[in-house]
Amino acid sequence: MRSQKHLRDELRFVTECNTFFDVLQQVAVAQLRRVDELAARQAVESDLIQREYLPLVPAPLRAHPLVRGGASGRLLVVMTSDEGLVGPLHSLVMREAQERAEADTRWILVGQRGRRLLTAAASALDVMPMPTEEHADDTLRRLGRVIVSRVLREQLRDAWLVSARYVSASRQEVACRQLLPLPLPPSASPPSADDVIAEPSGERVLEALSQSWVESVCVDAFWSARRAEFAAKAMHAEASRQELAKRNRLVRHEFFKAQHERVDVLVRETCVVQRQASRRSADAGAAR
Repeated sequence: MRSQKHLRDELRFVTECNTFFDVLQQVAVAQLRRVDELAARQAVESDLIQREYLPLVPAPLRAHPLVRGGASGRLLVVMTSDEGLVGPLHSLVMREAQERAEADTRWILVGQRGRRLLTAAASALDVMPMPTEEHADDTLRRLGRVIVSRVLREQLRDAWLVSARYVSASRQEVACRQLLPLPLPPSASPPSADDVIAEPSGERVLEALSQSWVESVCVDAFWSARRAEFAAKAMHAEASRQELAKRNRLVRHEFFKAQHERVDVLVRETCVVQRQASRRSADAGAAR
């Protein structure tokens, strides 16, 4: 049986941890609401580009490396966060990314947590901090330009983005989207060069279209990943509070049990002392 002091210290520690997770949950819920409001103002450009513009790529341009893919090599862009306490969310994202990795994979990690969770050997690894909501668009559009130029310069076969996807406040998933080559819809008869007017040239238009596609996918994934992060943090805080509540009940029960045992020992000792005192008084009276 542990001492009352040890149990009292543990009870105080559990109570303080419960208060910490309560504050953490409230902050995560407030952040989720704020990001929900900001995300609602963002237009989902990637769906529009994939639906309206990618099918217009003419047949002669479909042999371009941005459409067909390069010689070899893969680029993985993994979006996590700089913060933890989100349960297994970031681990699931990194697990999905590492399952898609190859021996010569290039990595771009958005968020420091991804670097800590990366267990595979990475010969080409770039890490950047997770941008804030205020600077997300500019930062991720610059990232999009880096991705396109790197794929063309190194003649990579493909590039993928792996990130968390927000489904609801109680459900988050891992999403993997193809950045390059362009995910053109299957078409039995793609437009010919005569059907599409491209200025100043078809190749320049294709590069601009690829740039817009990659940038829009990165921006859309950022807002979904941030919402998923805050929702997962709120869920993790709630689960931790429930576990702490169970621990609190166990420690409190053990503390009261220790108190009762201590009181029982004191009562027994008091009774023994009283009996000894009565016996000595009786012996002293008989001696007189």
